[in-house]
Amino acid sequence: MTSAINEFEKTRTMKLVSTITILLISTSVGFSQEKVTKDSTANDSVEVVITPKKGQDSTIVKVGGMKIIVLNDEKNEPRKIVVDTEMDDSDTIEVKKPKDKDVSHWAGIRVGVNGYLHNDGLPIPSTHDYLMLDYGRSISLGVNLIEHDFRLYKQYVELVTGLGFQFANYTFKNKYTTLTNTNPLSASVDSTFILDKNQLRATYLTAPLMLGFSTHKDEDKAFRLAFGGQISWRMGSRLRQQYSFQGQTFKPRIRSSYDLNPFLFHAVASVGYGPLNIYANYGLNTLFEKNKTIPITPFDLGVQIMF
Repeated sequence: MTSAINEFEKTRTMKLVSTITILLISTSVGFSQEKVTKDSTANDSVEVVITPKKGQDSTIVKVGGMKIIVLNDEKNEPRKIVVDTEMDDSDTIEVKKPKDKDVSHWAGIRVGVNGYLHNDGLPIPSTHDYLMLDYGRSISLGVNLIEHDFRLYKQYVELVTGLGFQFANYTFKNKYTTLTNTNPLSASVDSTFILDKNQLRATYLTAPLMLGFSTHKDEDKAFRLAFGGQISWRMGSRLRQQYSFQGQTFKPRIRSSYDLNPFLFHAVASVGYGPLNIYANYGLNTLFEKNKTIPITPFDLGVQIMF
């Protein structure tokens, strides 16, 4: 009696393996309509019904009183098999296809150049020559850690926001002047030594709101375009200098606001392909607070490696 039961279970298992094999083949080639076949491994034939779900990522196989469901991944390849011996025709299964990854427009690491313009391009007057920049050493570094996209049309048109950090370095040409945190902003002159470094650094928390476009759902194959606005909150600022005097090197770091605006507003735009972006930001308000010094508008531009 035990031998007969074991033989029955063995036969049942073989039928199940055979059915799964048929199912995997049918899933990979993609049946367009219902298939019915007979399993003749036993005297009593078992009807196998394969029902592909058109437009979905699942296939259902009925073997006698059992139901076998194959769940496919986004490439339509089998990734999970579910066997239920107690399901009836009234049971329903909801299979959700994994959401395609959004194309990045913000998240990544940025390296660029900081600068500012006086009265939309006029040269800085000689009375404020201490604000003239050495652009080759005025480096902007951005780390955009968080991006969240709201799809407007699939992953091709999105509303983009997020959070990041910007480290803005303004390196001055003048080697003899030091900014003083006075009202209005001014500079002191000391010709007893030459400054090897004379730099104002500001750290900002940044958040964009942009409209992003992409030509492909695969980020490595997508052309990207985004534009919109950005708000930056100044977290801190300091003057960084370096000079040599009587054979010794000094590196003073002076923390102060230096009349920098606590909030900056920028118009922003970026364009790119694959993992690389080119970006440009232009200020909508002045770098320094109103009436504290001459009005100068900040900008930065550079390249970005996307996350």
